Amino acid sequence: MPKVSVIVPALNEEGYIDDLLRDLAAQTRPAAEVIVVDAGSSDGTVEAVENSPVGARLVHGSRPVANGRNLGAGQAQGDLLVFLDADVRLERDFLQRFVEEIERRGLDLACPHYTSGDSSRAARELFWAISALLRLFERVLPSGAGACIAVRREVFETSRGFDPEMKFEDVEFVRRLARGRRFGITDQAVRVSDRRFLQEGEARTALRYSLLTLLFALGRFRWANLMDYEFGRYGEGRAGR
Repeated sequence: MPKVSVIVPALNEEGYIDDLLRDLAAQTRPAAEVIVVDAGSSDGTVEAVENSPVGARLVHGSRPVANGRNLGAGQAQGDLLVFLDADVRLERDFLQRFVEEIERRGLDLACPHYTSGDSSRAARELFWAISALLRLFERVLPSGAGACIAVRREVFETSRGFDPEMKFEDVEFVRRLARGRRFGITDQAVRVSDRRFLQEGEARTALRYSLLTLLFALGRFRWANLMDYEFGRYGEGRAGR
């Protein structure tokens, strides 16, 4: 089995990243290393990483999130790089089953299914629909999200990494690297935070995600880049979740 490096970009994720680090510590097949790249948090994110039960390594980086992912990948020692958002939650056997399926299918690049928390019905239904579409079109229209992306080190190193000029660098990254390689949506799932739905409103967020999905399907990443979509301020809303 490959040596796994988990890379987590973070900015003001106190209260969320704590849960993820505990989930990583409890894995039935732990990662060889966990690297958290902090982009200048002003809350307790750094302290959470320094005191994490998984022994995460803290790296100081900068915005945007693409820089954090690229910096973490450059310092990782693993054969398989697993990028996670700081607010996802994992089942105890997630890494074990995720890596086993990647190896069994001989994938170069992979994403799991995405589910959401219980707070927003709109989020649950939308993520279910998105996951179904991703699986249905995985061969003809490979797509995934930064919530969880796995890529073999040698594949990442032959690319230019995540594009810091793109707001939706995660989707563009998957589409670009999947060309001519084996990409797949696996059977496992990560739970994605629904905080954006709660803070911006369900209808508005669902409409925005639906429009983005259409633009991504058409390959119009530059058009998507023009949309008002703010990053890095959602950790502050944990108390109200």
